[in-house]
Amino acid sequence: MRSIVPFDELKRATILHVQQFSGYALEVRPLSLTRDIPMLHKWVNMEYAKTFWQMDGSYKKLYNHYEQFLASGFGGSLMFFYPGNPLPVAQMDYYNPKLDEVGSMYEVQEDDIGIHLLMGPPTNPVSGLTTNVMICGISYLFVSGAKRIIGEPDANNKNANQLVKRVGFQFMKPITLSYKTANLYILEKTEFLKRL
Repeated sequence: MRSIVPFDELKRATILHVQQFSGYALEVRPLSLTRDIPMLHKWVNMEYAKTFWQMDGSYKKLYNHYEQFLASGFGGSLMFFYPGNPLPVAQMDYYNPKLDEVGSMYEVQEDDIGIHLLMGPPTNPVSGLTTNVMICGISYLFVSGAKRIIGEPDANNKNANQLVKRVGFQFMKPITLSYKTANLYILEKTEFLKRL
């Protein structure tokens, strides 16, 4: 393994956001290469994740991808935990649409953030967990300065398209990216806050 990026140990102990839901809370932490890549590597190589996440492959490839992504300033990655539980339940990447090909598909505004969500395999299924993880991640990003959040789920991913609509994203249009045919959605901060 190559040298660990600076402050990775600090990231392991950092809690960015906590949100209470009925019966449980969720903690948001920054992705730590040393803590999270081993688990994330298992997730992205599971059948349910391969088709739409497209990050399957070797551990080294995934580690290098996130090491470069986190150092690039292009975006970041969040991990979601139940408080006191060392195993994450989900992961969310966020990125600057201006620096991505999706930025050529719509009129990007200064404080737009794009997201991708990956749920871990359910060990003890909790009703509504995916929706609450999405709400928790979006809440953190809006508190952190985002004014709009965009999603571009694969057009064939029925669950992801239903999820973004469920939390308030508005469908904009179908788009064709180099690696998928997608649907573009936008969620305004003001509209999200009205739903809470």
